[in-house]
Amino acid sequence: MLRFRGLLPGVLIVVVLPLTLALIAIAIGATTLHQNEMRDLIATRDERAVREAANSLAERVGHQVQTLRAAAELVSLGVPLAEAQQRLGESAGHLEIISDSSGMSTPLAPVTTASDGRVLIVGQSSDGESVIRGAFTAQELDLPTFTDNLRGSSDLHIMLLDQEARTFFHGDTAHMNFDPASVFAPGVAGSLRGESGSVFVTDPDRVEWVVAYAPVPQAGWSLIVAEPWEHVANPSLSTSLLTPLVLIPAVLIAVIVVIFGARRVVRPLQQLEAQAARAGRGDYAALAQPISGISEIQTLQLTLAQMADQLRSYQRSLQSYAADVIRGQEDERTRLAHELHDETVQSLIALDQRLQLIERTAHRDPSAALVKLTELRALTAGTIEEVRRVIHDLRPIYLEDLGLAPAIEMLTQSLAQSARLKASCLIEGEIQRLAPEHELAMYRIAQEALNNVVKHAQAKHVQVHLHFSDTLSISIRDDGVGFAMPDRVDALTDRGHFGLIGMRERAELIGARLTIHSSPGQGTTVELVLPAPLS
Repeated sequence: MLRFRGLLPGVLIVVVLPLTLALIAIAIGATTLHQNEMRDLIATRDERAVREAANSLAERVGHQVQTLRAAAELVSLGVPLAEAQQRLGESAGHLEIISDSSGMSTPLAPVTTASDGRVLIVGQSSDGESVIRGAFTAQELDLPTFTDNLRGSSDLHIMLLDQEARTFFHGDTAHMNFDPASVFAPGVAGSLRGESGSVFVTDPDRVEWVVAYAPVPQAGWSLIVAEPWEHVANPSLSTSLLTPLVLIPAVLIAVIVVIFGARRVVRPLQQLEAQAARAGRGDYAALAQPISGISEIQTLQLTLAQMADQLRSYQRSLQSYAADVIRGQEDERTRLAHELHDETVQSLIALDQRLQLIERTAHRDPSAALVKLTELRALTAGTIEEVRRVIHDLRPIYLEDLGLAPAIEMLTQSLAQSARLKASCLIEGEIQRLAPEHELAMYRIAQEALNNVVKHAQAKHVQVHLHFSDTLSISIRDDGVGFAMPDRVDALTDRGHFGLIGMRERAELIGARLTIHSSPGQGTTVELVLPAPLS
């Protein structure tokens, strides 16, 4: 399953495959719609053509009927049949007089067909005395020319059927034995009912035919025109089947897009992924190796390389900061060891010596011993104060007992007494106790900021401002020399500002926001904001 999660399979499944399927569906739908429209168009065209041809044929037969009627009129007037035929100018066909009396009980049909395929046309005079019948062949009725005008292809069947559904004329003499009633039954039945139209039928050989039919008025015939659908549709299919060829450019474009995506997107992304994995294992130099691809990928690689440089810089900063913390711890331990050795231990040794001295002089001179005891008490008080000072440096007692505000206030006063600069502390709002870890962190941040003022600022005045409300904010502002704040935090370690790094670390641990504003000659302002001061 993992093989289908890349960009290239995603493009194939989400873009190329749906696009190809949509184009195939459109092509098939368009071809089907086109074929349906073509079937309707061909059926309508053939039906109209057959109807017009049937009407034309009816006019031709009607003309022959009228000619024979005129001949019958002449015969009834005593004109010989040959002379009457000559007068009318009709030499085609074989004419004969059937009757010259009105004794006929049943009128003859004007048009019939003989068993030999000839067309029998009857004309009767207006007085009914003369009846003339003409026997006409297909050539004499000019039916071959008629069929040639309808012929569109060599496989076109043009048939004339009489009232008994017998074929008495076929446009192609080779197909005279063709039985249209068995193959084109719907068309034959419709035309015999006097209807015109077109249908699609399939013969026993699975060949589909388009059959148009229409009755021939006056004659009682049926005109059937049939043609295989594949011969009708071939010219249109040659065009409509080209529609799927539209898929070829689409597929080619899709293939080009996939190849482009594979070479310019997927492969560079895979290389970048491998470089990022190596960088994640600590090999940051891997991101510096150039890769090909689109500009966005190269920009992404450049950004990752810059991030790797920043990470290396942060690592160096953290290493420097950790080393400084360890060094500071060792320095603090050394200072405490020196203070305990040089002051506290020496004071205890002096106390022991004075106790021994008092012990020796107590028997000889009690009054002198009392004086020595007074000195001993003063020395003991000094030693106790020294030990308290060391303990206060390690853990501010006032912070635990009184809270953050009094502890910072006393820290400010102690700074003013020892550092020879004016220090003031302003407290606003209702003082509240915080969680112990919050109070200790904020106290140490304020302590470090004040120590920086003493060590580096060369300031004459420092102001500490505490404001209690929905948030607790501490602001420490001095009028010292200031310094240029770098854009990146890791640059503070390069300049040796490890105290500022420690302050920021402590602020982040308790969720506070530390902001430092400084510029050369403009002093420094440290602002610390704790969003939820209540414990």
